[in-house]
This record gives sequence, structure tokens and C-alpha cells, in this order.
Amino acid sequence: MTKRSPISSEDVMNAFAMDFEPGSEVLKKYLADYPQFAADLVDLARELSRQVDEDLPLSAQELAAVSAKMGRLRESVVTVEILQAASPRTFALAAKALGLPMQVGVAIRERRIDVATLPSRFLERLANALQTSVSVVQSFLLLPAQASALRANKSDDKPAPAEKVPFERLLREAGMDEERISRLLHGDD
Repeated sequence: MTKRSPISSEDVMNAFAMDFEPGSEVLKKYLADYPQFAADLVDLARELSRQVDEDLPLSAQELAAVSAKMGRLRESVVTVEILQAASPRTFALAAKALGLPMQVGVAIRERRIDVATLPSRFLERLANALQTSVSVVQSFLLLPAQASALRANKSDDKPAPAEKVPFERLLREAGMDEERISRLLHGDD
């Protein structure tokens, strides 16, 4: 049985807003599925059901509120939960963007890198490649390491538990040359 990560209120509200149609059974479905967000769902349903005269121009206050919310939407970043659910392709693209071997991208996805051994400049570049903040990447990598289920299924022996390894060791095991490793570790790359 797989353990699902808790869904955030924001994710539920966004999904509800996309699904909502006045007079439909959508609200009842969401209330049944997410009772912990009942008050927020009802408030949002009321707001979405509100009659608006579309011929009247927006007031300065309404325009400012819309602009502020659009700004927050544009600034929204990837969260730890989103990284946990991200596809392998997300990490493969990040590794490629950083010029790293695929197995380093896999190690990042499986959180097998000891975050304390990552240079700050590399952390910044990794966060940029994953379209998130450094603190989110650090929080993600601090979660327990996990072994790939696919590799466990293909193994003849019982796989050992995943363990955190230093960044330098991972780069050496990936077959990177010493000069490139040195540049990565010293933030020159």
C-alpha cells in the first residue's frame, strides 16, 4: 500500500475552482472528499456563485486585488510535495541543464545526496533548474532517502536500504573527471 502525501488546501481550492459549476454536485463531492477544508470550500463556492455585472468596469480596489493575486500566481514555486510527486523526467531535465550525468539526477530524485555536502552555488543552480527555491530543495533532500522501486523489482538480491552519500562521492561514482568535480565543489561551475 502506498502512502499518499497530504494534499494542500491551496491545491484543493485550485482544483475545486476549475471544476465548479453553479448548481452542480461538485461542492458535495469535494466536501465528501476533503471534509478538513469544508469551510474554505463553502466560502469559495459562494464567491464563485456570486452574480457579477460584467458590463461595469472594475474599481481601482478590485483591479489592485486582481493584480496582487496574479502576481502571487506568477511567483508560485514548486513545493516539497510537488518535488516528491515529480516525474523522473523533471529530474533528468534538471541534471541535463546542469551538465550532470543521469545517475546524479536519479540520486537527487531519490534524495540519496547528503545535502550538507552540496556547495551553496550548486544548490542555487539546482533550485533554478527545478524552478523552486533553495530552501525547498534543501527540505526535499533532507527527507529520507528512497530506493527506486523499479530497481528493486529488477534486482536478484534484496536491495539494501537507500543511504545518503556525499556529493563528491556521487560525482566520482558517476565517472566525472576531477577537474569538473573540483569546479562543482568549489562553485566555479
